[in-house]
Amino acid sequence: MQYNHIFDTYTFDVQKARAFGFTSAGEVDSTGEVGAGDSAGATASVNRSDESGCGDGVYQFRASLREPGFYAVFRITGGDFRADVFEDPDGELFLPFNVKNAAGGFVSSIRENVNEIISGILQNCFELSDVKALLLEYVKQQYGTEPEAPWADLKEYHTLKTAKRQKWYGLFMLIPYKFLGIEKEGKINVLNLKVCPEDIPSLIDRKHYFPSYHMNKKYWISIVLDKSAPVTQIERLLDNSYALVKGKK
Repeated sequence: MQYNHIFDTYTFDVQKARAFGFTSAGEVDSTGEVGAGDSAGATASVNRSDESGCGDGVYQFRASLREPGFYAVFRITGGDFRADVFEDPDGELFLPFNVKNAAGGFVSSIRENVNEIISGILQNCFELSDVKALLLEYVKQQYGTEPEAPWADLKEYHTLKTAKRQKWYGLFMLIPYKFLGIEKEGKINVLNLKVCPEDIPSLIDRKHYFPSYHMNKKYWISIVLDKSAPVTQIERLLDNSYALVKGKK
């Protein structure tokens, strides 16, 4: 199963990955075992087989799953992040894991375990490009804005309010890519900002800027906060949104 959306907000750190237990294709140590892999029930080991068909520049990590007789292999190269699940003793590919609509408690348990290991890989082998944090720091310095999280069940949603009138001039959300019409798995941070209606058509490029999700598309846009986001331009749009909302009578 592909997890390439991870590269929208994270950058792979080879040195950290090696310390965690990732190896290049063909590399083994004297014992065949590596450390740092006991997170989420995983036991790391170098994959000695040719299951991956990997060449140079491919990093891989093998982790035993909680379900006896199953293990996952994680492969990273360039902008590609793939996880596959295999069954011992023959290393047969567990196909239901890769079928999106495959249901049932067993498959769900396998996926949950794989996702836990991926969380550990992200924490230990990647650097987060946190555009949201940069923008929150900007509005704090510029306007004294402290983000609010008004919905207990949506902890990643934060509103930005003007100082005096306490009106929204921005909304951070964590939403599925598909809500913006993007054919990707996973979720992405977005920022909704108010814009003059006549400026919206020239901004919308469906790469960084999209018609607003969840808010009036005539006055608002949604901005994808991936690592390629144009931060300086977004800061100017934040200034504009603040001015529009603040000046409203």
